[in-house]
Amino acid sequence: MRQLLVIILNREEHLDDILAELLELEVPCATVVEGVALERVLAKDVPIFAGLLQSTRGSRAYNKNIFALIPGRETALRLIEVLRGMGIDLSDPSTGQLFTLSIDFWLSAEGPSAD
Repeated sequence: MRQLLVIILNREEHLDDILAELLELEVPCATVVEGVALERVLAKDVPIFAGLLQSTRGSRAYNKNIFALIPGRETALRLIEVLRGMGIDLSDPSTGQLFTLSIDFWLSAEGPSAD
């Protein structure tokens, strides 16, 4: 069953390595979106939460979010294994997070598909 792979990457220096590994795993299409941590937005834009800025000093203000449609969970597990071998551990919150979501329907150039 197809999966949506989501990586919230806090360490931007790993972005190129992760994208290269996705290509190696025959995942040619991924979308990278820039993100801002919720605490940063609240601390900056909502005065009542300004005190949060003090508590977020050590955290990453920005991240890269990677979205990719993958053929199955095995691809995500293989990616995790390869990245760990490269010293990129997405179970470490300072590095990022990785998860998948099951996709039961999608629409593409080939038409609608369902698993």
